[in-house]
Amino acid sequence: MLVDPKRYGVIDIRVWQILHAIGAVTKKPSGVGFIFANWYQFLMILRHLSKTLGVKARDVEEALFVAHNEHQKGRLYLESGT
Repeated sequence: MLVDPKRYGVIDIRVWQILHAIGAVTKKPSGVGFIFANWYQFLMILRHLSKTLGVKARDVEEALFVAHNEHQKGRLYLESGT
């Protein structure tokens, strides 16, 4: 992300949880305990949205982070790590 924000963003609990809430990802609703396959799925979603919107992947990731932060209710870290 630091070297190439056009192609990469930060995989983050907030970003993953919002992607899960909108149905873009179906695994790990808590947003913790990622494996490579989760990161790769995240990256492909980010790049798709980036291309569709004509912005950097980092911009998409930051917007998702902010949206989650503004609308979060309750605890950030859910009990289940699934």
